[in-house]
Amino acid sequence: MKTTLLHSSEKLYFALVAILFVLLVTVTFGQNQKISDLSKHKYALQNLEMGIQSENEGVRESAIYFAGQYRFIDTENALIEQLKVEKKSDIKVLIGLALYRMNSEKGMNELQRLASKDENPRVRRMSQAIYNEYLVTNSNRTADVE
Repeated sequence: MKTTLLHSSEKLYFALVAILFVLLVTVTFGQNQKISDLSKHKYALQNLEMGIQSENEGVRESAIYFAGQYRFIDTENALIEQLKVEKKSDIKVLIGLALYRMNSEKGMNELQRLASKDENPRVRRMSQAIYNEYLVTNSNRTADVE
């Protein structure tokens, strides 16, 4: 009697472990998406550009970070326009970094202008550092000097 009870509890334990394993495997592998899948959505670029120009500072930061992290070059013009009107120094630097990651020549030209004309010394210093790094990494290509 004890052996059959012990044997049936072992089967139940094994079945529970197997079910748990199957659930973990399906959850882990079932939700992976490529970034190209996200960018092919018909409103993805429009939503990202709206996020870059958002009134909400957190949404704006996240959209700028996302555009730079995944190098969405289609957002280059929206980032440059936002850089021209942005008031927050941290977000200006974030836009500069996003444009740098995209390897945007137009963006680097705008960053060079910002490095000489912005009133915030931190923005000027960081913009100049980002621009200099761009020149070093792209020594075979140079941005237009105005």
